[in-house]
Amino acid sequence: MFTNLGKRLLFVLWSLPLGWWFVNSSMNLAGWITSDVVILPVHILIVLLIMLSCYEYTRMLKIFYHVNAFWLSYIWLALQFYLYFDNEINLPLQLSLYLLLVIVAIETFVWGKYNKRRRWVRASLLFIGNVFLYMAAYSLLSMYREPFQGLFKVYSNEMLSQLGVVIVIGAIFMCDSAAYLVGSQWGKTHFSSISPKKTIEGSLAGLITAILVCTIGWYFLAVPSLPRWPGIVLGVLVGVAAQAGDLLVSLMKRYFRVKDASTMIPGHGGILDRFDSVFFTAPVISLFSWFINKFFG
Repeated sequence: MFTNLGKRLLFVLWSLPLGWWFVNSSMNLAGWITSDVVILPVHILIVLLIMLSCYEYTRMLKIFYHVNAFWLSYIWLALQFYLYFDNEINLPLQLSLYLLLVIVAIETFVWGKYNKRRRWVRASLLFIGNVFLYMAAYSLLSMYREPFQGLFKVYSNEMLSQLGVVIVIGAIFMCDSAAYLVGSQWGKTHFSSISPKKTIEGSLAGLITAILVCTIGWYFLAVPSLPRWPGIVLGVLVGVAAQAGDLLVSLMKRYFRVKDASTMIPGHGGILDRFDSVFFTAPVISLFSWFINKFFG
């Protein structure tokens, strides 16, 4: 455990300052091409994480389905990113999902003919995986738009410009870390059969940590016009959703019979192993932001 912990700490040492810069930098990477589109470094980071996660997911799918065209997932996701940044094209969500359904149908019936009995499972797994990554990507990108941006104070210092994003993402990671450390050291009661190493003690530690981080962060950083109690609600949502996301990816890995999604991050496994909680919690944060803006904005 301590060997793995050392690798995790080493990863934090270089990824924390780099991640801080990505999250807060306001450099418009598309500014030298056009003034109509804003592409921040964090946008590139999110696109990269989602595409790498797509690689890991389709790589696991290939364990069961050797003959495939899962590369079509990259095309659909790339189209969604293009639609997000191009404000002139307003393709309705239902049409984007229908396009995904068509792509999945083509992949299943053309390349899935060699394993006819599992076609429905194949199509379902491919469709659900792409939708999950889309929701995660869209929710993470939306943190840099309203209504989320209207919840927190704005500071003139560029490297402190996105403290709201820092708080919620930090709460997710700290929730995971607290659950891991407490569960490893003092965990006695198993929490779920999905992941035998998860314990109730670790889960409670993660939940309490998320509540403390979000409550304190919201108290000091939320705009003065908003009440203080939503910080507690945000902490509960983050603490529950982060651990639910971890269990979801654990269930996925158990289904594909792999220990880690990949070995991209030493001590953590793959992108899905490290960012599973972030991907699952991001839509919950978007829903929270919508609710607060709707009733208190």
